[in-house]
Amino acid sequence: MDFYKKLTFSILGFIFCFAVMIKLVEPVIERQISNIFADKKLSKKLMREFVKSTEDFTPEKRELYKNLIKKIYLKWYPLIEEIRIEVKEELNK
Repeated sequence: MDFYKKLTFSILGFIFCFAVMIKLVEPVIERQISNIFADKKLSKKLMREFVKSTEDFTPEKRELYKNLIKKIYLKWYPLIEEIRIEVKEELNK
Protein backbone atom coordinates (compact mmCIF):
# COMPACT_ATOMS: atom_id res chain seq x y z
CA MET A 1 0.00 0.00 0.00
CA ASP A 2 2.93 2.32 0.67
CA PHE A 3 4.10 1.87 -2.91
CA TYR A 4 0.76 3.04 -4.34
CA LYS A 5 0.69 6.09 -2.07
CA LYS A 6 4.19 7.06 -3.20
CA LEU A 7 3.27 6.43 -6.84
CA THR A 8 0.09 8.53 -6.56
CA PHE A 9 1.98 11.32 -4.81
CA SER A 10 4.71 11.23 -7.47
CA ILE A 11 2.19 11.36 -10.32
CA LEU A 12 0.31 14.25 -8.72
CA GLY A 13 3.61 16.05 -8.12
CA PHE A 14 4.61 15.53 -11.74
CA ILE A 15 1.25 16.85 -13.01
CA PHE A 16 1.51 19.86 -10.69
CA CYS A 17 5.07 20.64 -11.85
CA PHE A 18 4.01 20.23 -15.47
CA ALA A 19 1.09 22.66 -14.94
CA VAL A 20 3.40 25.20 -13.28
CA MET A 21 5.91 24.93 -16.14
CA ILE A 22 3.15 25.55 -18.69
CA LYS A 23 1.94 28.60 -16.75
CA LEU A 24 5.49 29.96 -16.61
CA VAL A 25 6.21 29.42 -20.31
CA GLU A 26 2.79 30.53 -21.63
CA PRO A 27 3.39 34.33 -21.44
CA VAL A 28 6.70 33.99 -23.29
CA ILE A 29 5.13 32.01 -26.12
CA GLU A 30 2.16 34.38 -26.26
CA ARG A 31 4.49 37.39 -26.61
CA GLN A 32 6.43 35.69 -29.39
CA ILE A 33 3.27 34.82 -31.30
CA SER A 34 1.86 38.32 -30.89
CA ASN A 35 5.14 39.76 -32.20
CA ILE A 36 4.84 37.61 -35.31
CA PHE A 37 1.34 38.89 -36.01
CA ALA A 38 2.30 42.46 -35.12
CA ASP A 39 4.75 42.42 -38.04
CA LYS A 40 1.98 41.20 -40.30
CA LYS A 41 -0.27 44.09 -39.27
CA LEU A 42 2.59 46.47 -39.91
CA SER A 43 3.13 45.10 -43.38
CA LYS A 44 -0.59 45.48 -44.15
CA LYS A 45 -0.41 49.09 -43.01
CA LEU A 46 2.65 49.67 -45.15
CA MET A 47 0.92 48.09 -48.14
CA ARG A 48 -2.11 50.36 -47.69
CA GLU A 49 0.15 53.40 -47.49
CA PHE A 50 2.02 52.26 -50.57
CA VAL A 51 -1.22 51.86 -52.52
CA LYS A 52 -2.45 55.26 -51.37
CA SER A 53 0.82 56.89 -52.33
CA THR A 54 0.73 55.41 -55.84
CA GLU A 55 -2.67 56.83 -56.66
CA ASP A 56 -1.39 60.33 -57.26
CA PHE A 57 1.78 60.27 -59.34
CA THR A 58 3.80 63.40 -59.10
CA PRO A 59 6.82 63.51 -61.41
CA GLU A 60 9.13 62.86 -58.44
CA LYS A 61 7.14 59.83 -57.28
CA ARG A 62 6.91 58.52 -60.80
CA GLU A 63 10.68 58.68 -61.20
CA LEU A 64 11.25 57.10 -57.78
CA TYR A 65 8.93 54.16 -58.48
CA LYS A 66 10.35 53.72 -61.93
CA ASN A 67 13.86 53.43 -60.52
CA LEU A 68 12.75 51.02 -57.80
CA ILE A 69 10.97 48.76 -60.26
CA LYS A 70 13.93 48.90 -62.61
CA LYS A 71 16.37 47.87 -59.87
CA ILE A 72 14.11 45.03 -58.72
CA TYR A 73 13.66 43.80 -62.29
CA LEU A 74 17.41 43.87 -62.95
CA LYS A 75 18.03 41.88 -59.79
CA TRP A 76 15.41 39.21 -60.55
CA TYR A 77 15.76 39.02 -64.35
CA PRO A 78 18.43 36.26 -64.42
CA LEU A 79 16.35 34.06 -62.14
CA ILE A 80 13.21 34.63 -64.21
CA GLU A 81 15.07 33.71 -67.39
CA GLU A 82 16.46 30.57 -65.77
CA ILE A 83 12.95 29.53 -64.74
CA ARG A 84 11.63 30.16 -68.26
CA ILE A 85 14.34 27.92 -69.73
CA GLU A 86 13.56 25.14 -67.24
CA VAL A 87 9.85 25.38 -68.00
CA LYS A 88 10.48 25.17 -71.74
CA GLU A 89 12.64 22.08 -71.19
CA GLU A 90 9.94 20.43 -69.09
CA LEU A 91 7.26 21.23 -71.66
CA ASN A 92 9.37 19.74 -74.45
CA LYS A 93 9.73 16.42 -72.58
